[in-house]
Amino acid sequence: MRIGFQKYIKELNNGFSLWYSAGIIPYLHFDYPKRDANDRRTTSSGFGFSPAGFLVKKYHSKWITPFAQTTGGIILMDEYFPTDKGRKLNFTFDITVGNVFTINSFSDLSLGYKFHHISNAQTGSENPGLDSNFLFLTLSFH
Repeated sequence: MRIGFQKYIKELNNGFSLWYSAGIIPYLHFDYPKRDANDRRTTSSGFGFSPAGFLVKKYHSKWITPFAQTTGGIILMDEYFPTDKGRKLNFTFDITVGNVFTINSFSDLSLGYKFHHISNAQTGSENPGLDSNFLFLTLSFH
């Protein structure tokens, strides 16, 4: 679950608009094969904050508003992650592309693809990263 914030910055060329975005991840949970435990299924939980993000979108119509977004931040896990030589504190970034469908004046539906990366940025004895690729469907209220 992510609680997000977006603030309009300015209009760009050809009808594109630039937005600042940030988010809080009050709870995240991973179920993954741990490399240094012979790929044994392991779970880990934490929370995060993504204060650095930008979104570019182009409004065509109520049903066609493509966008691209990137965010960066930190996550704090309950144990060393994703291996025993990782860290509890990790850095994260993602790249997202999709489309916004306007439902009414106070809600939107977004559909898209996200690439998400987590690693400790060489601050641990190893830098084991974890990459995720997924499709999403988001209901937004404004």
